[in-house]
Amino acid sequence: MDVAEPSLYETNSFHPLFRELRENDPVHYCEESEFGPYWAVTRYDDIVAVDMNHRAFSSAVGGMSIFDFPVDSNSSFINMDPPDHRAHRSAVTPVFNSENLAEMEDEVRERVVQILDSVPVNTPFDWVTTVANELPLQMLSTLFGIPEEDRYHMLYWTNAQVGAVGGLPRDDEEAAKHPSFSEYYLKLRRQRAMEDPRPDLVSHLVHNQPDISDEMYLNHLRLLMVGANDTTRTSIAGGLEAVIDQGLYGTLRANPSLIPTAVNEIVRFVSPVVHQRRTATCDIELNGKQIHKGDKVVMFYVSGNRDKDVFKDPDRLMLDRSEPRILSFGSGIHHCIGFRLARMQLQHMWEGMLERFSDFELVDRPTRLRSNFVQGYLAMPVIARA
Repeated sequence: MDVAEPSLYETNSFHPLFRELRENDPVHYCEESEFGPYWAVTRYDDIVAVDMNHRAFSSAVGGMSIFDFPVDSNSSFINMDPPDHRAHRSAVTPVFNSENLAEMEDEVRERVVQILDSVPVNTPFDWVTTVANELPLQMLSTLFGIPEEDRYHMLYWTNAQVGAVGGLPRDDEEAAKHPSFSEYYLKLRRQRAMEDPRPDLVSHLVHNQPDISDEMYLNHLRLLMVGANDTTRTSIAGGLEAVIDQGLYGTLRANPSLIPTAVNEIVRFVSPVVHQRRTATCDIELNGKQIHKGDKVVMFYVSGNRDKDVFKDPDRLMLDRSEPRILSFGSGIHHCIGFRLARMQLQHMWEGMLERFSDFELVDRPTRLRSNFVQGYLAMPVIARA
């Protein structure tokens, strides 16, 4: 059973397959796929066991994706093990500290107001392009210190990167509409190097790691761009879809105190990041299966977040759920560096939605990205009721 087939995520047809694997073969060996042979790890406890054991399950050997990208000394820190991982991750960690997040909160709140003020009422519109994409893109402009009008380049670059991770072909026609990621950010590197340090991610990399190669600098930025973008926009889109499907908008509107737990539950339910990959550095047993050194081991967060042994009634969106930590942001040394910013954006977005709109209707099913790495939404027509 090949649960890495990208079409499963484009058609949203993967949950029954993972349910079968969790029940009958939770550490499943897929011998043939377009990505080569791999182990599919599908239960919560097994995923945590892999994620927390960077000595036996390496990110540096084969990278973090089921798709085999070359991993070398110029890779981003998500493709590193200790001690290199910590040294490079620490260069940007200060951007996401409590003080900086507190300063960003007013900006998040203001941007939510502006975005939701633009939403048409009682008429169909695309939730993805109007709302879900906008907040993370605008905040990316702030995080990276680039002009806000360049944010749609970030959208293209993110989608292109996600497609590449999933092994999908490049869209040359769309690429012609945007500048090269490398040229854009190498130019910005030179500019930041001549300026005093600024609070954005690019400046932190330039001034804290001035000797890293251009390739490593660009790979760090690609990682941060995708990470800061996809979890939030996918959760904004998928969260509204789930709330509509399960008839919970009125409940949440009547009980806004549920928003913090509801946001965490939405990220669990949607599971924006489908998988992360590790490579076994030694022969090791996992839940009764013998994994050999060099084997590709893929943690499917999208499955572990629906494990009924951990989450009661896992296919139901429970707004007050308080069960164990969700897998969506990862575990161990690779836990998402920007998870608090993502939750902040989602919380303020839901607060704004519930204040303005009495209800939402789904006009048609969403159009989804064909990717086995991120559950992206391309379009989702809805009606917002005043």
